[in-house]
Amino acid sequence: MTRGIGLYVHIPFCASRCPYCDFATAPARTTLRVAYLEALREEIAREGRALGRPRIRTLYVGGGTPSLLDPSEIELLAGALREAFDVRPREATVEVNPATLDRLRLDAWLALGITRMSLGAQSFDARGLRALGRTHQPQDSTAALVAARDAGLDTNLDLIFGWPGQTVADWQRDLEMAVALAPDHVSCYPLELRLDPEASVANWPGGGWPVLERWRQRTAAAQPDDAGVARLYRLAEGVLARSGYRHYEIANWARPRKRSLHNLGYWRDRDWLGVGAGAHTHLGGVRSANPVELRTYIAHARSGSARSADLESAPRAEAAMLALRLDTGLDLRRYRIRFGDDAVTRVRLALADVSRARLVRWSGDRAALTARGRLLASEVFVRLLP
Repeated sequence: MTRGIGLYVHIPFCASRCPYCDFATAPARTTLRVAYLEALREEIAREGRALGRPRIRTLYVGGGTPSLLDPSEIELLAGALREAFDVRPREATVEVNPATLDRLRLDAWLALGITRMSLGAQSFDARGLRALGRTHQPQDSTAALVAARDAGLDTNLDLIFGWPGQTVADWQRDLEMAVALAPDHVSCYPLELRLDPEASVANWPGGGWPVLERWRQRTAAAQPDDAGVARLYRLAEGVLARSGYRHYEIANWARPRKRSLHNLGYWRDRDWLGVGAGAHTHLGGVRSANPVELRTYIAHARSGSARSADLESAPRAEAAMLALRLDTGLDLRRYRIRFGDDAVTRVRLALADVSRARLVRWSGDRAALTARGRLLASEVFVRLLP
């Protein structure tokens, strides 16, 4: 690990539960908050010892809503990280929800060494925010992004498209608002609604899954069809390209030298450690994950129990699929060094049909998705699975 690793830190707390979200989240006022943060620091200390205090090349604090942490909680987290690891990241990102970032919190994140803010704007349309169950207002996103830029941070805007009732004109306005704010990076995700219980249910009292299921069924029925979603995606490609953003990953655009270095580590199948509830890890070719439910996670962290290995992991297929998400594509020369000739032959055979259908283009030993292939990426990826 001389090159260092990526580190993901999961802060699950949210002021409210977004009904479309499937991440491991929990109420900000949960009685388990103090115990969770103590357990998180214990896990950080233990992993630092086990890995020999490696250098952190990239840091990503996600959630949940990390920007809800109090300054004193941020300071304790920073101390734990510095004690356990050699924290010299090329990039350090914190996720922020609009209307949760004040001056004291921002100063605490800056003191930790944060260099980049990823803002969950989702939409600049009040109707869109209501449709998504968000509690902030459009102007909150503008204020947060301006504050981050004034503090010298790189900025990313997260946007969601395909919400019920959204028109092409609505999405055009969202994109134009985003471009006018001139963030360094833009992420655009279609609204996807799983219709089975996921991590977002485990830690929330009250209605539980049946309430979410009804909301998702109603919302899914009112979403644009596949052709409508494809039209919105192509609109984003055009608007962002004309505004100087490079479409470097299926859902991500960046200005020159402003790509997300931490997320590139995921897509390039490098080593990273994830700490916190539900956090995933990829070290030495092995994928594993922490428990999602807070009480279970706290017990595991305190006892030093091992993460659960992903027994369904398929390293060859995953490495190929992750590489194809990027505009640089899959380099079969490097892939051969890692996985051998048989794996390369399998990839070539798997991609033959989709290449003829112009979903994948070849340049020597490098395969990359075409513009049409990005729209139908799942059709490509399924062929790579064992």
